[in-house]
Amino acid sequence: MADAIHAVVAADRRMYIIHVVESINSDSTNTPMHLPLPSEMLRSTAQEVQKQGAEFHYVLRSLRPLNPKNAPETATEKLGLEFVASHPDSNYYSEEFLGGRRYLTAVYADVAFSSTCSDCHNRRIQSSRPSLKSGDVFGGLVVRVPLEF
Repeated sequence: MADAIHAVVAADRRMYIIHVVESINSDSTNTPMHLPLPSEMLRSTAQEVQKQGAEFHYVLRSLRPLNPKNAPETATEKLGLEFVASHPDSNYYSEEFLGGRRYLTAVYADVAFSSTCSDCHNRRIQSSRPSLKSGDVFGGLVVRVPLEF
């Protein structure tokens, strides 16, 4: 289940970057007033999924977040982010007990697949790594699925 959720979220992010962000970057006359960043789009979508009553949850996290809200919140998230940073082709799986429920927590490497991603991050004043490049691990997508219903 966590892998299926990750596949959908990753595909959504990739298509958003390819069809929206990159097309706007190539045509500066077509820039809207405010284009949500891919991380903002993911956060908004995740919040909307929760409003619909989904039992699962997903969020972007980073060991070096541009936004402090995206720092790891649990020891499992931190361990998972450390693991995928050094093993970007592998996923991290663990169980957590949160709010009285057991969850499968999966962490997937969030890799910049486009120079559009790394260029934007490098321009941000909050960036602790201003030399990011395509293929670098920025953080991870954390997916939680309850093990008890």
